[in-house]
Amino acid sequence: MRLTKHTDFALRILVYSAMETGDRLLSVQEVTDAFEVPRTHVMKIVQRLGQLGYLQTFRGKGGGFRLGMQPEDINLGEVVKVMESSITLVECEEIACPDCSACQLKDIMNQAMDAFFNVLAQYSLADALDKKNGLLIQLHAG
Repeated sequence: MRLTKHTDFALRILVYSAMETGDRLLSVQEVTDAFEVPRTHVMKIVQRLGQLGYLQTFRGKGGGFRLGMQPEDINLGEVVKVMESSITLVECEEIACPDCSACQLKDIMNQAMDAFFNVLAQYSLADALDKKNGLLIQLHAG
């Protein structure tokens, strides 16, 4: 399974936001420059994360955003689920199979997807910031 870039950058923006201490607001431009991604892409992600409560967003001059929840309250599995538009590994309905009733591939892939999300559900954003657990997301990894 591969996450969309949208979800990948959403996770990175959350990590970046969590690393900021104090009340300083981050700007879309700052994140755009840090990740070298289009400004419109960052704006959409920040807006969505704000709608979901993961970020607090402030409009106008001097506006920006910051983490909207404590890092330990942000579940990585939930973030991935809400940011991914389609979480399907096998599209059985789009492919004509000789005998779909005998095929168990879709069920097997759904079990694999459940296992993936069960592992992610065990971790919070705080865990992603914890170097001693080896889960630090490198901001400039590609």
